[in-house]
Amino acid sequence: MSRAHHSEPAPFTRAQQRRRELTLATIRSETGNSELKLRGEHFYNGAVYMPISAAHLQADDLSHNTQAQRGRADAISSRLLFSDADLYQSTMPAESLARMLFDLLEQFRTEALFSDGHQLGTQQNIRHRFDAWSRLALHASLMESKLGILLFTVIQIVRSRLFSMPIDPEIEDLIEATRAGIVPSLGTELSGLRRNKYNQRDFGRHALSLAEKVSNMVNECQRDEDDEEKTHQILSAFPLLLSADIDTENTYSSATGGNSKSFVAHRHQYQIFSREFDSEIEACSLVRNVQLAEFRSHLDKRFAHLGLNLREIARRLLLCLNQQTRDGWQFEEEEGYIDGGRLPQVVSSPMEKRVFIKQHFVERPDSAVTILIDCSGSMKQHMENIIHLVDGLVRALGIGGVPTEVLGYTTHAWNGGRPYKQWLMTSRQAMPGRMNEVCHLIFKDAKTHWRQGSKNLAALMKGDIFREGIDGEAIEWASARSHQIDASRHVLLVISDGSPMDTATHLTNDDFYLDNHLRQVIAQREKQGDIIAAIGVGADLSRFYPKNLTLNVDFEPDSATFNDVIMHITASVRETRVKRRNSQK
Repeated sequence: MSRAHHSEPAPFTRAQQRRRELTLATIRSETGNSELKLRGEHFYNGAVYMPISAAHLQADDLSHNTQAQRGRADAISSRLLFSDADLYQSTMPAESLARMLFDLLEQFRTEALFSDGHQLGTQQNIRHRFDAWSRLALHASLMESKLGILLFTVIQIVRSRLFSMPIDPEIEDLIEATRAGIVPSLGTELSGLRRNKYNQRDFGRHALSLAEKVSNMVNECQRDEDDEEKTHQILSAFPLLLSADIDTENTYSSATGGNSKSFVAHRHQYQIFSREFDSEIEACSLVRNVQLAEFRSHLDKRFAHLGLNLREIARRLLLCLNQQTRDGWQFEEEEGYIDGGRLPQVVSSPMEKRVFIKQHFVERPDSAVTILIDCSGSMKQHMENIIHLVDGLVRALGIGGVPTEVLGYTTHAWNGGRPYKQWLMTSRQAMPGRMNEVCHLIFKDAKTHWRQGSKNLAALMKGDIFREGIDGEAIEWASARSHQIDASRHVLLVISDGSPMDTATHLTNDDFYLDNHLRQVIAQREKQGDIIAAIGVGADLSRFYPKNLTLNVDFEPDSATFNDVIMHITASVRETRVKRRNSQK
């Protein structure tokens, strides 16, 4: 369940995820590094965070400009390929504004090197990205003061020198007077930057000197500015250049995450204040039979109009979920192993070729699939479409003979329920751990036929089951149930719309306690070989789930959506299979 914000961000869409996937694929291809990952808009090399701090490379800007997105990917690749991170860290200045400029100069250096060694298309992409950002900055409030023009002028001059390209005429007219005033004092550094762009250490010395000089100029400008509020506004237009001070909250709805002090205080051991009121319930028992039948009738009418080819969906799912299993021998073959029972025939009829046997293999389901549905309050609005999506998957998997479970998770109460009241009346210990009454729902177990299970899915239409969500415990529970099924692979498909959310747990611990536990559970389960794939409904779940797919808030459960989901499951299974194979080498 997504947290409430003062201003509600726009939902994350499938188109935005596709753009992000293309960016990541481009960078992986250009750098040759398959370990690069994206969590939200942040890059990781394996588990190591890699900040992208330059202002013109921020993801929220120019997101609908295709060439600008290509230029961003090329520019990030250039930094990864041509910048020594250890050398950069050892020479970086301490003062924030100087650090901003130093980082930007290093980014420009790597982009210049990357452009020199690549084709015209790459050069044009990188230039287009910077030019588009420059036009945005030109028409922003940034340019309404001497301080803003000073910073913008320095950026344009350095870029022009390193790329040996003229400044845009419109920009040149605006910065001409400022450029004439500062170039004499920066001439030595500007010449040094251009001469030493192939040597990061020597380039760094000149970049450091220029950054410190400009920082001093800015400090003088600040003293001259009459309006302190306006000065702050101008400086705040550049904070995305500061890797240490970046506001990491995305413009789009994203499952955010941070470090929990409570989780660290407990040595990363998840605490639960009370399990007394937790329960595991057959979901159909919460709905009267007559009402359940009405829900199912309503759902069946719409499902019939979706026009889904369930057998084709089943066939495609089985391509990744089946595994070849030995099933005896094939006799009278023309090659293979000699059949000992036919040796006399070899002697009596030397020309007879059909005296061999082969092992016979058949494709059989070798996986168990569990679908885990977030039943927190914010999911209620999406539930009818989600039911049809899950219903289609359950029917297709049932046709293919794949054991399937459909589970859900919520709480019995809002705001902590009875455990929170107990805590208030007793010790009120600090950082007590999870508070609320966990409620785990079973819509279909592995032994139930898909036809009966499809009927019970209608219980998701009952609105009062949707409260708060504690995701980490739900994944542990669903994975434990899955391992009771006789299968060699266990696939867990989680459908959610954001971060874990329990108000009482957040109040008594901190906002990221449940987030940290969720990430810990996913890492542990994947290490044990479970395949965990997530579907975010109008939300980016990449901060928690390495394998994630985003569906639009208003998605339709049509063939295109099923195609995306099947491809997502297939990619998740194959990725896990490859990792397992590599670890065994």
